[in-house]
Amino acid sequence: MTLDQLRYFQTVCKYNSVSRASEYLNISQPSVSNAINKLEAEFGTMLFTRQNKRLILTKEGMLLLELANDLLLKADYTLQAMKELSDNKTLNLGVPPMLSSFILPILYGDFFKNYPDFKINILEDDRTGLIRMLEDHRINMAFLPHDGPMDARLKSQPLIEFDNVCCVSKYHRLSQKETLTIEDIKDEHLVLFKNSFFQTERILERFKQSGYNPNILLNTAQVTTMQNMAASGLAVGFIFKFLLESTSGLVGIPLNPPMRTQISLVWKQGEHLSSNMNHLIQFVKKYSRSNARELN
Repeated sequence: MTLDQLRYFQTVCKYNSVSRASEYLNISQPSVSNAINKLEAEFGTMLFTRQNKRLILTKEGMLLLELANDLLLKADYTLQAMKELSDNKTLNLGVPPMLSSFILPILYGDFFKNYPDFKINILEDDRTGLIRMLEDHRINMAFLPHDGPMDARLKSQPLIEFDNVCCVSKYHRLSQKETLTIEDIKDEHLVLFKNSFFQTERILERFKQSGYNPNILLNTAQVTTMQNMAASGLAVGFIFKFLLESTSGLVGIPLNPPMRTQISLVWKQGEHLSSNMNHLIQFVKKYSRSNARELN
């Protein structure tokens, strides 16, 4: 039995599929199947049964999964603790692209001046990608948007809450409205962030709940693209309210009902917290207390 075999087994349990597990792990299906076969041979018992093309854990498989989860958590903790000994001043931090212009000036302007020897490696990705990086230990912490309780596998420290607004050209027919509903914009061309972005998921869900199909002109990963297309009158977009300041000719109109997003610093449940991670947690906690209201 090896840690890799247990990790492959754990991932198959998560997806109930060898093919999906191999895709997530980025290894071949035979490698995953071989790991399961070796575990079954070593323990002399079947770990899965197959029902309607789905893998179902046996009673023995359930026990192994419980033990494997505990063992792998301890192994990950050990790995993180030992890595800190060799590089205890570098923190790998994930940030969504749309939040970089807000978060990075705070870190470089307020946080690092108190910790001049603090080293940080910033990685940008959408919410889904950052969560995967946390799971794979490619990053230690991340700033993530959410509008409800965090996944039980993650711990968090709130930073700030933002309004999401609909942005249109100041010459747009809707620019004088105080609030906008999905009904108001159902026929408008839309410029949205990529579908994997948290904000876009929420916008699309609102359209679905209202019974309309969004008229999407463009999906982008660039804040400036959305701002410029909306300012030029080509499409209607959705951004955080604080981003309005960087583009002239753009009007932000609150949605009805309001759409607010919490931004929190997150890390894996059970993760070994280095001194650098604790410093950042305490900074975020202090910042949140001193900036209790949303930026306007």
